[in-house]
Amino acid sequence: MNRTYIVVRQSPAYKQMTIEDYLFGSAEKDEDFSVGMLNSNRANTKTYAVERVSTKFLASIDVIELIKTLEAFSRKHRLLLKADRRSLYYSFQIPKKSGGLRQIDAPLPPLMDALRELKKIFEEDFHALYHTSAFAYVKHRSTLDALRRHQENESRWFAKFDAHNFFGSTTKPFVLSMLSMVFPFSEIVKSPRGMEALSQAIDLAFLDGVLPQGTPISPLITNVMMIPIDFALSNTLRDFNGQRYVYTRYADDMTISSKYSFMFKSVEALILDVFRQFNAPFTLNTAKTRYGSSAGRNWNLGLMLNKDNEITVGHAAKKHFVGMLSAYAKDKRSGVLWSLYDVQKMEGLRNYYIQVEGNKIIELVSFVANKYHVNIVQEIKHDLKTLT
Repeated sequence: MNRTYIVVRQSPAYKQMTIEDYLFGSAEKDEDFSVGMLNSNRANTKTYAVERVSTKFLASIDVIELIKTLEAFSRKHRLLLKADRRSLYYSFQIPKKSGGLRQIDAPLPPLMDALRELKKIFEEDFHALYHTSAFAYVKHRSTLDALRRHQENESRWFAKFDAHNFFGSTTKPFVLSMLSMVFPFSEIVKSPRGMEALSQAIDLAFLDGVLPQGTPISPLITNVMMIPIDFALSNTLRDFNGQRYVYTRYADDMTISSKYSFMFKSVEALILDVFRQFNAPFTLNTAKTRYGSSAGRNWNLGLMLNKDNEITVGHAAKKHFVGMLSAYAKDKRSGVLWSLYDVQKMEGLRNYYIQVEGNKIIELVSFVANKYHVNIVQEIKHDLKTLT
């Protein structure tokens, strides 16, 4: 029997407090001081793979109303559905970090509004979520959160895999086949009317037969369609070949780590086998596959998890940041004004680096401020207010 995947938000986790917790404040306390917070991240989800959906979950949705919502959407945007799809996009290219160019297909305003509407329907009416191992395009989640999963495991060995042409390989038939396994889409497609309603509505999200990059709904669709694959990989890797692994995915980037060295080719074979199980149209870009330990240059999603199990932006990034702060401080003393864009860029880096390294960055800013006798933080706030 085929499985159905049900995803729910995971409630914050608590533990029973000890007298030491209460006396010395080593845990957060609720009103009766009986529990302490283990995990307050409300972006975490829990996925269940079931052979039959319980009456509890079935009672939580109205299949007919959901179908009617999809039908109403298609009627409202029938002219867009009939139009030449390419004429509804503005296409351009941006440089890739790895070299070459990446094509971005941005919807023109009428289509953009329609896709935002469909995204809202999936989020609010269908309660579309994501597997807890997925971190891209998710509110309150970032590359830093993904790397923290590996840090919490005290992982020392890392394998990085990249799905080749992820969006450009994602076809409508594949998306529909995957959604048919994910609740409540699974209930919609059980009737011909429901399948037709979903197929027609979701057709607007595709360009030349695949998901384009640059639309508001493509990221959501990929996260929902990957739930069964993320579930299979995450669960298998918890105990694979007698070893425990941590699995995270950021769009097409998959990071798998362990406390101990491992045969990354076996993990690669597992990924390809799971792709085949779900008839996924993906291949791995082996040119981007990386394997190594945190004793080396262990970069993951633009951040480094070093040999001391600390997440850092890297020495070169901090050196460049100090140079930027120093130039700003010296210009302030000389009465030279920076543009709003440059101040915003510096402030963005400051906030992001503090998220990553905390007090180390705060101390770095203070060091530069004291060196040039300029209150950098105060001056940045003043510039952002007056230059806006």
